[in-house]
Amino acid sequence: MKKLILILNIILINYCVSAQYLDKDFNDLSLNSGGWTTQIIIDTTNWFVDSFGGDDFVKVTNYSNSQNVPSNTWLISPAVDLSSASQPMLSFETIMKWPGAALVLHISTDYDGNSNPTQQGTWTDITALATWDVDNTTWGSWTPSGDVDLSNYISSTTYIAYEYLGSANSGSTWEIDNIKITEGSAPPPPPPGIDTLSIYEIQFNNNSNGASNYEGSQVYTGGIVTAVRDDSSFYLTSGSGAWSGIYVYSNDYLLSEGDSVVLESEVDEYYELTELKNVTNLTVISSGNIFSPSYCNTAAADSEEFEGCFVEVSNAICNNDNAGFGEWIVNDGSGDLIIDDLFFAFTPILNQSYSVRGVVTFSYGAFKLLPRNGSDVAGFISINETTENFFYMYPNPVNQSNLNITLQNNSDIRLFNFSGQLIKTYHLKSGNNNLNLDFLKKGLYIIKCNSKTYTIAKT
Repeated sequence: MKKLILILNIILINYCVSAQYLDKDFNDLSLNSGGWTTQIIIDTTNWFVDSFGGDDFVKVTNYSNSQNVPSNTWLISPAVDLSSASQPMLSFETIMKWPGAALVLHISTDYDGNSNPTQQGTWTDITALATWDVDNTTWGSWTPSGDVDLSNYISSTTYIAYEYLGSANSGSTWEIDNIKITEGSAPPPPPPGIDTLSIYEIQFNNNSNGASNYEGSQVYTGGIVTAVRDDSSFYLTSGSGAWSGIYVYSNDYLLSEGDSVVLESEVDEYYELTELKNVTNLTVISSGNIFSPSYCNTAAADSEEFEGCFVEVSNAICNNDNAGFGEWIVNDGSGDLIIDDLFFAFTPILNQSYSVRGVVTFSYGAFKLLPRNGSDVAGFISINETTENFFYMYPNPVNQSNLNITLQNNSDIRLFNFSGQLIKTYHLKSGNNNLNLDFLKKGLYIIKCNSKTYTIAKT
């Protein structure tokens, strides 16, 4: 049996006593207990503790004296010592109402604990790693954030902060509760006598037919669910890059994207598709985990190395908009890639440039990319395409740091991730403007100018 530590690599969770590094539930009705602070950047709007229906929580709103006021205020944690942590996880709950900017979640390992955070400390926007309440029409129930992995920010002085933004015309009211940082859960031990293997080990091979070196073997493995079929079979990923994904043929479990699982199964080759079957002892370790695609060109996605993986290809031209059976073909210059409609049917435009993400499968003698839903397919707006006479941007994709935007009139530009969460608002003047997007990860984003929306890609 391989060393138990391989399990930790499989599901990206290290074994540890369930340590708790931060716990703020506001039940003492104190905003500042435990070392929490606020920083008012604009106007006088500040966070405050409130209660409703037996719940105590922190709240913020820019609505005062029957009007909204421009505001920017931060709620900042004390310095959290994560130096002994293996995989610290942040969790919290949110409720919001009324139209306005989304909260921004920041993290820093060099903040001094006292200064204006817009002027001191290196803050990273990790808003997209959490799940937020997005229904601004009603006071609903608390929305759990899911586990936000802070493994990349382990230090003896780690700070988290919630930034609130409001304008003279709008502003949401936000409530937050049960802010915690704890150690990730420990996985169960593997069954006796079963090899513990990572997905990489199961998939990696140099065989001419692509067959796994472990075909026919019983294995114990795990990863994060990236896609679920209608028959409840699913795809798993562990890590990123080639050989990091696999298809699991099982109809016995009802799982969701973002579930982290471990399982016992048999490695099988089904018409040259490597899969796991006869699944037993499946355990869900955690849910709501964030996962990112492996970025590759169309030729790489059309290969054994990325079979079962969750990938994204960008700036790929549709050179066949009807390849039969709901399929279409794209090519970014490296080679053709079939896009299949197993999860989501899309009608492409011939010669249009697309970014497509999804899982890679092998069927009927060909590798195919399976977008899961509408947000997995996006058309590019390039500098060669027609744009509104008041709005012009380049380059797209953004392969360096800067995006140039030319406006006819002064305008507010809002940058969203593809989940619809507001990342940043820019107040731009007429003429040429230069935005530094170095802080963005690779992927697709939405820019909204007045009533128009535009898709950009960061590569």
